[in-house]
Amino acid sequence: MGWMGTFLRVVFLGSLIVSTPSFSCPEGLPKLSWSYEVSHKKGKEYRRVDIEIVKSERVSTVIPDNRLSYKTSVSPDGFIRVEVLNNSNETIKDIIISQRLEGIFEGLIRARRILSRSPLVVEDFISAPYNMEEGKLYIGIPILHAGEQLQLEYSVKASIIYRPKLVSPVVKKEEVRERVVKSYTFYFPSGKTRLNDLIVERLIMEISLLPSGEDYRIRVKGYADSAGSLPVNERIAKERAMNLISLITSRSLACLEKHHYAESLTSTPLEAK
Repeated sequence: MGWMGTFLRVVFLGSLIVSTPSFSCPEGLPKLSWSYEVSHKKGKEYRRVDIEIVKSERVSTVIPDNRLSYKTSVSPDGFIRVEVLNNSNETIKDIIISQRLEGIFEGLIRARRILSRSPLVVEDFISAPYNMEEGKLYIGIPILHAGEQLQLEYSVKASIIYRPKLVSPVVKKEEVRERVVKSYTFYFPSGKTRLNDLIVERLIMEISLLPSGEDYRIRVKGYADSAGSLPVNERIAKERAMNLISLITSRSLACLEKHHYAESLTSTPLEAK
């Protein structure tokens, strides 16, 4: 169940200072964040605590170099044409085109370099360096000056002909993504804020077994239903989260880097950071 679920109507109560356990975070120890929310509905499903163990991972993605553009055409008889254009004001080196092959490459790769469009200056067909490796044809273009265009032509014999792709140069973009590796939901009787000891010990064991030296975050969120007055429900939702936080931090399994200030309840999930 997502953080929002059906908890969409909440009430502005003003800022609250919430005292929480705190100690210095050793490197590699999971960090805790918490939040709470009060539902306008009644029922067991609205009297709970959600816990997520989240792992942060650095992910590299590859995107095409926007300095280059290319287009390809493939005829039914296996004749292939590739055009590569340098759109930038820079000289680009080590351009590589790849084509998957389920068949045979034959002959030479011919290349025509168009140096200028007005007046048109062309270096006519020359052979281009290539290499076959694990069912792929790699064509290398050593250098392409600003504004130049290169046209490649070659033939293959295959039952399936795949279009060539520009595979280099590319831009590598790195970003940090979060992935939920484990999640738990614990339910409470009406008005209660303490969990069953056996349930808590199981969760504590799971946290203690997290690999050290990796970036984990533990998110805890307490909920209360609409039974009772709003101030009481708010306290109960908060205590459900904080009782669990206290157990985790008291065993030095995770940490809050500082005291948290819970701003008023809003129409979006509140997470103390």
